Amino acid sequence: MFPSCRKLLSGTMRLAEQSSRTIARIPHYEHHIRFSPKDGRKRPCQDVLDRFKRLGNGMWIRAHPGKNKLRYAKDEKFHETSLYLETCTEEECQMLDKMMTPFWLRRHHYPNDPYAPYHVRHGINSPRVDDKGKLVRERPKVLLDDTTADRYFHDR
Repeated sequence: MFPSCRKLLSGTMRLAEQSSRTIARIPHYEHHIRFSPKDGRKRPCQDVLDRFKRLGNGMWIRAHPGKNKLRYAKDEKFHETSLYLETCTEEECQMLDKMMTPFWLRRHHYPNDPYAPYHVRHGINSPRVDDKGKLVRERPKVLLDDTTADRYFHDR
């Protein structure tokens, strides 16, 4: 009886290890690309359009997770920092790009765009892009400029 229970438990543990994902913010049903049943064209994921914003330089930004949950129980520092926008990682940016159509990957110009200063990255000294436009060296979180990186990180 005990050996069969061990086999059963080891099998479920192995199954649980395989089903874990690296990025928890994107649900499993959004990993595939959707197509329109009428004409067969690729459809953009509406959840991505609602929750994320793509900047002109290819980075995606999102709101702080849980910024409206139980605000009365959180301190003033959280109230201040929860209004900041966060940049997505390189892996998340690639995944979000795959879920979009070419229309949404192009740069859009809006009147009175509040994100206009962030569409172009300034103050970049390090060679992060090679001749093909691929990121050569990137941290898990994409920083907006190298002056911030030089101030807080000492990896160069």
